[in-house]
Amino acid sequence: MPLPDGSVSSTIKSIFCCSILRRNRSVLPISSEVGSSHENVEEPSTSLAATNISQSDLETLIGDDITPVPTNYRPAPIEQTTDTSLVPRTPEHRSLSPITIIRPPLLDSPKTPSPLIQPPAMFSPTALFRLSLCHEDIYTLRHLLSQSPSMATYRSILPQIYEILRREEVRYLFNNGDDRDYVVIGERVRFCEEILEVAYWDADSGGERRLAGWVERGLGGVVESNPIHHPSLTLLGRLWLLRSQEYLSKISEDGSNSSSSGGSFPFTNNDWTSADEDRDTVEQDRKRQEGVYVDARTCLFPAVEFLGRAVEAMEDGHGGVLGDVYVFQAEANMSLGNVTVSSEAQPYFRTAVEALKKASMIDGFRLPIHLERYLRSFEFVLYDD
Repeated sequence: MPLPDGSVSSTIKSIFCCSILRRNRSVLPISSEVGSSHENVEEPSTSLAATNISQSDLETLIGDDITPVPTNYRPAPIEQTTDTSLVPRTPEHRSLSPITIIRPPLLDSPKTPSPLIQPPAMFSPTALFRLSLCHEDIYTLRHLLSQSPSMATYRSILPQIYEILRREEVRYLFNNGDDRDYVVIGERVRFCEEILEVAYWDADSGGERRLAGWVERGLGGVVESNPIHHPSLTLLGRLWLLRSQEYLSKISEDGSNSSSSGGSFPFTNNDWTSADEDRDTVEQDRKRQEGVYVDARTCLFPAVEFLGRAVEAMEDGHGGVLGDVYVFQAEANMSLGNVTVSSEAQPYFRTAVEALKKASMIDGFRLPIHLERYLRSFEFVLYDD
């Protein structure tokens, strides 16, 4: 049945309005995702404008594709591209992200030994340079003292020496360095040797005890971890030998011939096995059992012990054979023999002669004149068994 003209137009209008409402309802979810109103937009655009994306939106957008950059490298430049595809992005297309992060190559490759590229912090070039400056400062102060050898000059440089030892790099070297690292050991021994010379610049007066104690603790740590390190053992023996000078000088002032640089040998060519029973022997032995003699032996016993160990380590191949080590051993044993009662002194004098003989046989090494004379005077005991 045909419809009137007015009813036909109203029906068409109703159908058209329904289609418009359905189309607008499908646009709403998309407009809510980007956070702006699209009430008057009929068809949304599927392309992304990279220039209008904030940092937070960027992180949300690329999600798991963000790769952390190591903190020790500068952030790489970000290359931005624009995706003009009209196809919605799916997990399969995630590799087509418009954001590309370029990672710099790693410098610390596992195939490269790390100590060659990145040395420990303690021994970085900067740290080693700062330690070398400390050595130069000590040398300058010692040179100043040698140019003006007086107690006034000595007292004036001591505060500067202590300031050097309080520097951060020196304190770290002795408190935190690896006791088994050859670089640590070498630096510690070098510092101790330099400071030892300053501490006992005037050994007869007793030296600077605080500096000597610092040297003893530093060397003790090295020897504890490296019992056969003969340079450290030698320095410890020298330290105790220098410490004994205060008492040996007092003995020398009393008229005795006991000293660290020479002394008597209580035996003659005709009688090696027994001491001379002259009128002074009993009195001398009585004095050697008390007072300053006891103090001297207290220092000389460890000196002989450490220097003996140094010689053993040196002769076992732990370093080159050095004539100076034999000389120090001879001086320590001669001094101990001079302050020991006659009945117990023989082994120390014999050891001294043996050490001087070994030193005299080293090519290119020459004994000091007074020790060479001593060796020539008492060398017979080595062949008179």
